[in-house]
Amino acid sequence: MSLSTLRINLLAFPLAALLLAAFAACASESGLPLPEAPIVSAGGRHACGVQTDGTVVCYGNNDFGQATPSAGSFVSVSAGGDHTCGVRTDGAVVCWGNNRVGQATPPDGSFVSVSAGNGYTCGVQQSGGEVVCWGGSSKSGEATPPTGSFVSVSTGVYHTCGVQTDGAVACWGRNSRGQATPPAGSFVSVSISWQHTCGLQIGGLVACWGANDYGEATPPAGSFIAVSAGGSTFGGHTCGIQTGGEVACWGTNDYGQSMPPVGSFVSVSAGDFYTCGVRSDGVVECWGPNLQGKAVPLEGW
Repeated sequence: MSLSTLRINLLAFPLAALLLAAFAACASESGLPLPEAPIVSAGGRHACGVQTDGTVVCYGNNDFGQATPSAGSFVSVSAGGDHTCGVRTDGAVVCWGNNRVGQATPPDGSFVSVSAGNGYTCGVQQSGGEVVCWGGSSKSGEATPPTGSFVSVSTGVYHTCGVQTDGAVACWGRNSRGQATPPAGSFVSVSISWQHTCGLQIGGLVACWGANDYGEATPPAGSFIAVSAGGSTFGGHTCGIQTGGEVACWGTNDYGQSMPPVGSFVSVSAGDFYTCGVRSDGVVECWGPNLQGKAVPLEGW
């Protein structure tokens, strides 16, 4: 395996979890604000990102068109199993890729964020903060959100979690391993994978719940500024950014997905067997296998 690096002119990278709430506050007739720095989202076998001019770039597997983004100006993007969704500057959600169960057919309306899972998608509406989901073919209830106001949502395979406006995490869907039973407390973000979930608590501690067969739900001690849960049916892994900027990963490491490079990072995104992060100096690095080019950002990005 090899690490792939890419130079980017990085101006600034706010904490993604705080951006979700900021999008709603900054929304106006002129639309949602463009990202201040490139954003990367690692999916199943492909990855996508938003450039500072709002253009979406994708790479990796493209069997269903999931790596062929729609034109337009975007503020965020989320790579799922084999489809991708993004929020445009006007608040509309656009999706591309596999649409077998309607996961790439978003409803009308204005959204502040979107999360593409495996066969379904959920988004947080701009007005009222309600979560709306589409797609989904199982009877686990992962695409049936509860009522209430949310600031963010994270989709997986058979369960979904979101951070409510009061900081509490709410989860719904399959709970066979406890992945949909969050602990009490106030959170700023949540990230879920196949059978485990992790969240960043106010104060910087990471809490994880659900499957822990490979240690993916046992975070190290210390204070973090971001966390991302990844993995597949073959095992989960989690990566987070510590307050000093270093990336720490835990869980399965069969392909090097839990072996981050040294250095200071400002964001991280865990995929199925690989992980990508944005360095503080503007470098996007991915670690893990490079099957179908999913761990190699395009030149010139």
